[in-house]
Amino acid sequence: MPTAITDSAFIMSSASPVVKRAPLYGSFMSRFVAFLIDTTILVFWYSIIIYSMAEYSLQFNTWKQVVFDGGVSLLEFEVVLQLFFYSLYFPVLHWLYYTLLEASPKQATIGKYTLGLKVTDLRGKRITLLQANVRYFSRILSALPLLLGFVLIQFQRRRQALHDYVARTLVMTDQ
Repeated sequence: MPTAITDSAFIMSSASPVVKRAPLYGSFMSRFVAFLIDTTILVFWYSIIIYSMAEYSLQFNTWKQVVFDGGVSLLEFEVVLQLFFYSLYFPVLHWLYYTLLEASPKQATIGKYTLGLKVTDLRGKRITLLQANVRYFSRILSALPLLLGFVLIQFQRRRQALHDYVARTLVMTDQ
């Protein structure tokens, strides 16, 4: 009898290991970290563009100068606003980055790809350039009411934000 107990214990312990499957849809936190990575990349490239085209010495202030000189003057603040809002480089670079990379064969921006996420249509296939554009521009809808369109990610079964619903897309883990 003791051998039967040890044999059954051996059989139970030699069973194949349980493989824990990754979640199917991208979580709010993983999408947020991907956003931070993408923003860092975009700010880097946008800084190169701005500094290569700088006409005013005000654009070359460092954080050390800003902190020790007592902040930013109104003139410096106006120059920064002009760079961001009157320049077409940032919005065009931002739009091209997101739409071209999400519609590419990798189906992800660099941040999403780094975290193992990809943007798909509702059937899990690659999105079209039109869907990528709709997804990009409908992010305004997600941001307008106090970013509530992004909060939907936490409460939806398929982890879709408002712009994902509009564009009929999903952010899935790359398996």
